[in-house]
Amino acid sequence: MAALSGLVSLASCASTEAIVAWDNDAAAPAPTEPGLVPPPPPGDACAGLGCNMVDILFVVDNSPSMGSAQRRLKEAFPTFLEQITTQLDRSDFHLMVVDTDASGQDGTCNRLCPAIGFDASVGENQGLCTGFACASISERSVCDSTLGAGVVYPVGANASNRNCNFPEGRRYLTSKDENVEERFLCSASVGTLGDGNERPIGAMFAALGVENQKGGCNEGFLRDDALLVVVIVSDAGNTAAELDSAKVEDWRKQLLALKCGREEGVVVMTVSHDGSRIAPWYSVLTNTASNVGYEDDLAGQWRDYCDLVPGDACCCTTTCPDPLPPDCMPDSRPRVCAECATKPPPWELCWFVFTGYATPLARFADSFGERGSHREICEDFSGILDGTLEAVRKACDVF
Repeated sequence: MAALSGLVSLASCASTEAIVAWDNDAAAPAPTEPGLVPPPPPGDACAGLGCNMVDILFVVDNSPSMGSAQRRLKEAFPTFLEQITTQLDRSDFHLMVVDTDASGQDGTCNRLCPAIGFDASVGENQGLCTGFACASISERSVCDSTLGAGVVYPVGANASNRNCNFPEGRRYLTSKDENVEERFLCSASVGTLGDGNERPIGAMFAALGVENQKGGCNEGFLRDDALLVVVIVSDAGNTAAELDSAKVEDWRKQLLALKCGREEGVVVMTVSHDGSRIAPWYSVLTNTASNVGYEDDLAGQWRDYCDLVPGDACCCTTTCPDPLPPDCMPDSRPRVCAECATKPPPWELCWFVFTGYATPLARFADSFGERGSHREICEDFSGILDGTLEAVRKACDVF
């Protein structure tokens, strides 16, 4: 795990600027401007804009800190998909998932495959590569490691680790396809192998821009006269290289340009940290939090937690009398009490939620008025996805 990660610091549910963002965001080099947004379509290209066609893009963060959020997202997806098919029953919809990996991080697992005996799809835990089958290298294409390309074969820890078998070689699904729910859930299980320097905005514009053009990975996904719905789910922090509040208005203009500047043609939902939550254990931290919750096992999680919050009621110490009797072994560090050991520490309720992280994402959604909304990533995802559909209904009322 340690050999593969080098990705750890912290983002969590509290309100201070003192904590360093998780996923090594601060150390990541600033990306160059992608230049991925094509010229706007001619003014008459969107003349038929309405709710008869809806293109829905999910941008799902696949950095190592997203395990908990992805589990809750996947639990909420089936109901969301049912609502799409019933409430948009007269609409021709496209549905696509992209991740935020800026560097094709799965190449780490590719490079390990020549090693004797390495195959993370079998045997012992292989850290970030867990579930990765070396055979998948020959089955996946260049698009599978391209920022902004629709996800059809996710790999690595917490991912589907299989081909989702999208029809006709497409990287998106349509309302006419069979087994939409099963294929979409496979695609949405993007896992946690991705680069810690998350690129949710870069992935969004790549998906809708260069990769949507003729010959691109997503050719045909975005249609000029379809309502565009974008849902971004990311715990990326303000120190992520591309998340600059000064660019929010530019992002808004570029996205609207894809709909000929017509504001009624775009709905945006962002699900991220906005600094509104304070973790109940934050005020008693003994030192700057790092490596928080990166352990997969409960014992490891509690070890980290009790090191940082030794006074918590779930963190026990053994006090031995003096002189020390032979049957009493003092603990060198607090450890989880027996009555708490079978449940996760409090941060598992919403891992890595500190400070005003990702406020640019919240402002981006807010910039679209009633057609945009932002939710805290700690919330119940079923309510979040319901809010997305409500925003779609409001947008459709305009047409």
